[in-house]
Amino acid sequence: MLEALIPLVINKSVEVILKLLLEKIWAWLLRDKSFQRLNHFLKMQILVLYLDWILLKTSLKSLPKPAKENDLDTGG
Repeated sequence: MLEALIPLVINKSVEVILKLLLEKIWAWLLRDKSFQRLNHFLKMQILVLYLDWILLKTSLKSLPKPAKENDLDTGG
């Protein structure tokens, strides 16, 4: 009987602990400061993905050619 009771107590304890941890995490995530930080992070990620997409879409042929070193030295 005791062998069957111990796993049940352990399982219930783990459930209670996980529930409390999840509640604490959600409370922390939904705080204003944390939410603003997360919002800023997501905006930055979207911007980075957009810039990456633009750079991948831009062909190398459409970019201006860099000036030669000789042109820079002679001024023309």
